[in-house]
Amino acid sequence: DSVNRGQMASFLARALGLPPSATDFFTDDGGNVHEDNINRVAAANISLGIGNNLYDPFGVVTRAQMASFLGRAENLTEITPA
Repeated sequence: DSVNRGQMASFLARALGLPPSATDFFTDDGGNVHEDNINRVAAANISLGIGNNLYDPFGVVTRAQMASFLGRAENLTEITPA
């Protein structure tokens, strides 16, 4: 099944044990069950949202977005292909 961006935030926040954030980073996640975890991953600079203070919590996570989430979560550096 597909994973939406809100679910991905919750997966990452729980797996990494991210602390709560007092900042509400996005305007489109109010009342969403994943809102707290969305703010946790934003505070940790794992998610940058989609622009204009939007997160798109119901949007399906693409492979590229998944790679970005995981790369930022693990502080991976860019590798140039040989």
